[in-house]
Amino acid sequence: MPVSALLLQYNGSGFYGFQKQTALITIQESLESALGIILREKVKVTGAGRTDTGVHAVGMVVSFFSEKPIPNYHKMISSINALSSEGINVIAGMEVPDKFNARFSCTEREYEYWILNTKFPNPLLEKRAVWIHHPINLDRVESELNSILGKNDFKSFAKATSIKEKPTERFISHARIVQSNDWNGLLKIKIRGSGFLHNMVRILIGSILQISNEKLKVGIREIMQMQDRKRAGVTLPPYGLYFYRAYYKEYPQIDSLYNSEILYESKII
Repeated sequence: MPVSALLLQYNGSGFYGFQKQTALITIQESLESALGIILREKVKVTGAGRTDTGVHAVGMVVSFFSEKPIPNYHKMISSINALSSEGINVIAGMEVPDKFNARFSCTEREYEYWILNTKFPNPLLEKRAVWIHHPINLDRVESELNSILGKNDFKSFAKATSIKEKPTERFISHARIVQSNDWNGLLKIKIRGSGFLHNMVRILIGSILQISNEKLKVGIREIMQMQDRKRAGVTLPPYGLYFYRAYYKEYPQIDSLYNSEILYESKII
């Protein structure tokens, strides 16, 4: 059976996360419904990540099987965008090798967390970035981000009920904070790694921000060693989090989806 990969963006505000749930609007449910109408068959969509309620995506990869090859991806994408729920935009698509799976073939995932660090809030970034009005010690944030690089145990930075009898070590290859050119005062924390525990990015960044303003008196390395969620900081709201990109070491053709000019012309605003 042919396998297709799609690249999409979505505004997570109107969805109960990516994964299908009974009687709730989700990204997976909306895509599968649209594809079912277009292809006239039952379709199961798999995503590179399973984002929570309210979390957005700039570049999410999904894959699905179909009974027949897709003759025209441009036409299919236009139809998906017309039929799927408002807030989802498919950017590009292609046929991929039959062993490709958007989730299990993914070797790294990258997230961004948006922080608006200004004296007054920006109404155009409401539910798009977390507003923090006091100055942020960027040097301390950068230092703490460096401390999460490499392979570490992130048990302290995961929702406790989600990790019972599950491994909690993860490898983080990149972590940095940048000042965005899109809006004055908009900071983006970028974290890329082999995988993430439930709420891990939001708890990590919440902890780092509290360390930077000395509300937490110990650093990230010390909290890691404690292996206790209660010793870490707050869980930041979901609306500041963006699934930015999925990486596939054995499938370099996926890069061509991200290189689409359409991706860089469209923004979540």
